[in-house]
Amino acid sequence: MDAQQSVKNPMPLLKYSYDVALDWCDNHGWTDLFVEQYQYWAFPPGGVMPLPLPHQALESIDPALRLTPRQSQLHGIAIGIGLASTLFSYVFQSPLPLIMGFSLCTLAMALQEQ
Repeated sequence: MDAQQSVKNPMPLLKYSYDVALDWCDNHGWTDLFVEQYQYWAFPPGGVMPLPLPHQALESIDPALRLTPRQSQLHGIAIGIGLASTLFSYVFQSPLPLIMGFSLCTLAMALQEQ
């Protein structure tokens, strides 16, 4: 992993993507964005001490923009598994593919929370 990639997305499973947090900081005058204890921190305008970014501000951003690339990928995988398990359940006339699909989708969603 090169240094530029680690700066672009320091922690791939944060709730909000690094780019969204950086754009918010640029728009509101906050500087020197960094990650500490699974939170984004930056210096507010005129501040001499870093503060965590306000959760209310980040939550107001469009949900499609908040997802990290890893989360988007996991959502796509879960949708694909759900559709495939539904199709296999219909073709084989058995509930087993639905059960397997549900358990795999649950694992995919659990991976997001790590």
